[in-house]
Amino acid sequence: MAKKLTINWGEAEKTLEQRKRWLGSWLVSRDGEEGDNFYEGSGGRETTHDIPSEVIGFRLRWWPPDNQVDLNLEFGPLPTLTEDYFFSEPEQTVTVAALDLLR
Repeated sequence: MAKKLTINWGEAEKTLEQRKRWLGSWLVSRDGEEGDNFYEGSGGRETTHDIPSEVIGFRLRWWPPDNQVDLNLEFGPLPTLTEDYFFSEPEQTVTVAALDLLR
């Protein structure tokens, strides 16, 4: 049976324009090497993902909502990283709230 990751991206009570935008990437080494992305979208939902066998954790990036003006004039809105999350071995299903990982 495949291991699964369920993430509640938070902010369901907010309108789409007020929600953070997220990118989820798998971690394949303790040094922070990233594998494939598994999610790109706004908050306000809960998603479930099969955890590939070579993956040891994940990293989330978020950008401010579209209606918030936090721009770097040269590059546009810059992402903020959450704390890296590493899996413990015995769990078949991991459930996480993205907002709990904010620094």
